[in-house]
Amino acid sequence: MPDRARHIRRFLRQSDAVAALMDEIQRRDDLVEKIRRLLPSAIRPHCRQATIETGRLTVSVDSPAWVDRLRFLSPQFIDALNKGDIEVAECVVRVLPELIAPVARNSKSPAAAALPEAARCVDAAANCVGDSALAESLRRLARSLEQRT
Repeated sequence: MPDRARHIRRFLRQSDAVAALMDEIQRRDDLVEKIRRLLPSAIRPHCRQATIETGRLTVSVDSPAWVDRLRFLSPQFIDALNKGDIEVAECVVRVLPELIAPVARNSKSPAAAALPEAARCVDAAANCVGDSALAESLRRLARSLEQRT
């Protein structure tokens, strides 16, 4: 047994693809933290995710109750971000899709009964991603799930 334990991150970074994903996760975490520091303390814990793509900032919150409040505050934190090292032209605020409990394998209800809900969740996830190839792929998956019902 080695004298000193090593963190799994060191082994994961040996793969270029995994290292790139880890870097992207870190960039997104840093962006969320920057935005949270610019928000009033009541809203900070409700800001869950943030991405930026070609000047479009997409901020995800945990409840529809916070969407309008964050949109109202967005000009202030856009200005603050633009003064720093981030270029933001517009801000979109979205609600994260709700997590649903997995269907138990020994449940009497068939798995097909969960497909409409799964389609709704996948479509909501696509809306959170923004306009990208991933969002379009998620929308195709949602349509496919809807057709199986």
